[in-house]
Amino acid sequence: MKVALGQRWIEDLLRSLMLSQEFLQRSVTRAAKDHLYYIHQARCKLIRTHLPPAAEIGDLGGANAPIYHMGYPHKFDRLVMVDLPDEQRHTAYGQIKVQAYSGPGEVVVHYGSMVNLTTIPDGSLDLVWSGQSIEHVSEADGQRMCAEVNRVLKPGGMFCLDTPNGRITNIHAATAGLKFIHPEHFIEYDPDHLASLLTTSGFEIVHRYGVCHMPTTARTGIFSYEDFVLGSPIVSWVEESYIQYYACRKI
Repeated sequence: MKVALGQRWIEDLLRSLMLSQEFLQRSVTRAAKDHLYYIHQARCKLIRTHLPPAAEIGDLGGANAPIYHMGYPHKFDRLVMVDLPDEQRHTAYGQIKVQAYSGPGEVVVHYGSMVNLTTIPDGSLDLVWSGQSIEHVSEADGQRMCAEVNRVLKPGGMFCLDTPNGRITNIHAATAGLKFIHPEHFIEYDPDHLASLLTTSGFEIVHRYGVCHMPTTARTGIFSYEDFVLGSPIVSWVEESYIQYYACRKI
């Protein structure tokens, strides 16, 4: 009983600290240092609340960050993760170490390019998830990737993806004299550009959301790290957010 009461007291103390004005101000002052944490937290909320349930799932480029470790709440029968073998991966990403999965369903890894999904049969998947991956291939390869996703999805299957919003991330990259926020990015899509790519690839856009709303950056054109703390994690204003998310249905 004493242990339980002590734990509850600690939890109450931590909660009161995290909800205090002092903690908020401290978070704002540390925003530049902690911004990747806020991005990760917002993406976990996205996966937990917006990815639809599905029995057969494909995950493009996510072997080191599988959806079941990012909050995906639904049971599945099979999850096929497609990712590059170790020798083709950038040193920043290290070796693939698939995290243990204890729930029902099978998890397998297919080593290869997400642009060529030849190991996956036509019309076999209910959902394909591309988490922060389409920006790692050229626009031409992005078109091929979307065509492959369309091929492997069942009729009415869902293609969900998130990727940096070039309108905002280009402002961020420019603060360091760079074109993109990551050296391995080939493109950071403007929302209209990405929407056009998806619709011309045979998809109907069902939902789209912004992840990590950046209101001050969008309004002023000057990058503000404070937006990661003060902006909402998931919003309707795609053009004003650091990341854009689309949920699309195969037509």
